[in-house]
Amino acid sequence: MKKADKLRKVLSDPKLYIENFMSLPNKDGVIVPFKLNTMQRAINDGMDDYNIILKARQGGGSVFIGALALYYALTTPHTHCLMVSHRIESTRSIFNKLKTIYYTIPDAIKPKLKRNNRQELAFENGSSINCETMGKKDLGRGSSLKLIHISELAFVGDQAKGQLLSLEQALVPSGKIFIESTANGIGNFYHQLYGKAKDGENSYKPFFFNYLDTLEMFKKDHAKQKKIYRNIHGRDLTKDDLTTEELHLLELDSRFNLDILTWRRMKIANSSRDQFAQEFPFDDVEAFVSTGNNVFDSKKILERTRYLPKTINNNKLGDLSSNLKFYLNRTLFIWEKPKPDTRYYIGVDSGEGIGQDYSVIEVVSEEGIQVAEFRHNKLAPHTFAEVCYQIGTYYNTGYMTIEKASSGHSIITKLKYDYKYPNLHKHKDYDARGRAKKKVGFVTNGKTKPIMVDRLRELFEEGQILINSKILLEEMKVFKSKNGKMGAISGQHDDTVMAICLALEGLNTGIWYKG
Repeated sequence: MKKADKLRKVLSDPKLYIENFMSLPNKDGVIVPFKLNTMQRAINDGMDDYNIILKARQGGGSVFIGALALYYALTTPHTHCLMVSHRIESTRSIFNKLKTIYYTIPDAIKPKLKRNNRQELAFENGSSINCETMGKKDLGRGSSLKLIHISELAFVGDQAKGQLLSLEQALVPSGKIFIESTANGIGNFYHQLYGKAKDGENSYKPFFFNYLDTLEMFKKDHAKQKKIYRNIHGRDLTKDDLTTEELHLLELDSRFNLDILTWRRMKIANSSRDQFAQEFPFDDVEAFVSTGNNVFDSKKILERTRYLPKTINNNKLGDLSSNLKFYLNRTLFIWEKPKPDTRYYIGVDSGEGIGQDYSVIEVVSEEGIQVAEFRHNKLAPHTFAEVCYQIGTYYNTGYMTIEKASSGHSIITKLKYDYKYPNLHKHKDYDARGRAKKKVGFVTNGKTKPIMVDRLRELFEEGQILINSKILLEEMKVFKSKNGKMGAISGQHDDTVMAICLALEGLNTGIWYKG
């Protein structure tokens, strides 16, 4: 291949361009050739137009995306890129790295600088790279951008959603947007955006990189922490010293070794288990740490999340009605088929069916195993009542506890009078004379709710209930107690939590009405 052909090939490939023509300072401040690490190669090879990256700290994602912006600006005239961060200090840090990289590129293949200031690199080919800080109004308005890099979106406040929408409108048809961040707790816009991307509910392609994906970036720190451990204990960490959790990590990933576990242990000792999980997560479930006022044990939720079973496929449920098969593995999830002579307890928390709160059915066996879940937010009450009847009938006409609030009254009426469902939970009402009267349904109030939730918490933490639903575990993560009130944090749901509480309320009564 002739030199001219080789040059054309390199100029047409961002990875080849970066690795052949760019250099950057390493952690010791020495300028070295830019060779993509594992994380950077994965982003380069897998990037789409819309990308959201959840990562462990200091993996090199920002500097690679910055190098990609330089590649676009230098090789294509009149190309404009925007680098955005949550703080002015972070913005300047990213921009200063870009400038350093620019000056390492051979003069013969790069356009000269036209402007070079704190917020802009403008080139003589008409291209430019700008940097901004999130929080400014109408970010990106009037621009046509080839690449947008948003760093640490999880740390941006309430304006994050509006700012992202504004930036997306500035992207040219062939453009790419990268949202790249470490986690910052749960319930915020970044957490929701990443979750939707992972579930295929928005335009973004999700990437996750843990601290094992960027091992080459921390080799010196691994050695440093090993030395500190040896100085404290007089010897290196051995396999006999490992905790159950550390032994499990060794089994989960072959890249773990005693040096990495020593580093991990020392990092946790210097901060906390939750802080380490946020800065250096092993998986994207662990990354989103819930802090403060948690009702349910976050560690136990994480442990259970890693071992969830798969749902049963359609071809193994020949006895399921055609109506329920329509919902199967979309809004109806089944982990166990009904067993003869087994009692099942069903909790029903109904929404209005207008796309907001969910209508949920949770089914628990007499042994405390979650066997089925239905969750839908657009079913009219009369249709939801039919689903309740069919699921209840399928599970041996299970004992059904229905929350009376919202559309619960309609559900109860349909089941009691239209479907003649026999196994419905009843609560006591008292009239003015103090006479007790049993009525179908359950009333959740300030007195009953703490009792229900405490029962779920005790059973879950003592291992007396087996939860199989990822959705339920996710809702348990965001279920808080604050100022005497319990519920999901703002912007999140707790419908599955309340439905499982209702199912357990039925199980606790020990009542069973024969049909």
